Amino acid sequence: MTRCTNCGTQWTFKEKLRKSFSFDRGMPCPQCEETQYLTWRYRKKSILITFLMILLFFLPSFFNASWSIFLAIFTITLAAGLFLQIHTFELTDKDDGDFWNV
Repeated sequence: MTRCTNCGTQWTFKEKLRKSFSFDRGMPCPQCEETQYLTWRYRKKSILITFLMILLFFLPSFFNASWSIFLAIFTITLAAGLFLQIHTFELTDKDDGDFWNV
């Protein structure tokens, strides 16, 4: 459950999806307009999920699998990765700064 740290408003799936495809550091809360940021812990998890998705994308090529198997694994991995990233959002009211400088 992703909630604003200022007013406690729960973010909708659409708002979380929009934030996940945004390059902006912060995004205003839909209720109180206070800027919310992704936590350092979430960003770390997100990088791990993305890395695992990339590994799974190339896994069928090591086993000389057919294109249909590759396409199925690609689709399942993409959907699972997106689901995990959207549903593990963690927000904070302060910017943690650059990921590498924390």
